Amino acid sequence: MGDVDIDDQLIRALRAHGHRITAPRLVVYRHLRTHEGHHAAERVHRDLVGANPSLSPATVYATLDLLADLGLVRRMSTLRGVALYDTRTDEHHHLVCRSCGAITDLEAPVPTGGAREAAAGHGFRVEHTTLQVTGLCAACVAGA
Repeated sequence: MGDVDIDDQLIRALRAHGHRITAPRLVVYRHLRTHEGHHAAERVHRDLVGANPSLSPATVYATLDLLADLGLVRRMSTLRGVALYDTRTDEHHHLVCRSCGAITDLEAPVPTGGAREAAAGHGFRVEHTTLQVTGLCAACVAGA
């Protein structure tokens, strides 16, 4: 996907929700779309500030939260309390290492209908479901 396609996707989403199109929003979104994975705001800022010296950490945080609100990325909580932004927005699951903090996508068919129904029974509006398997990654097991 080229920059024009990436920009167009963001521009359409921003306009549809009444948000302004700004250079920092485009820069952050381009970065995420060309570096897929699970991103911390601090890392995104560090990756971009060299070429964009006026880009503040607050702008990166606000942009990532806006992208999550628009459904263009997913905000994830971690064991260490740091929010990560996942470039995959489809239903998928994660392996989380409690030692090093590594997060890996897990491709496994897991029925989540029961959990979604139970949550709805509590008046909870489900936006998405994900299974998080916590333990030790192969590298941490090998080093233990």
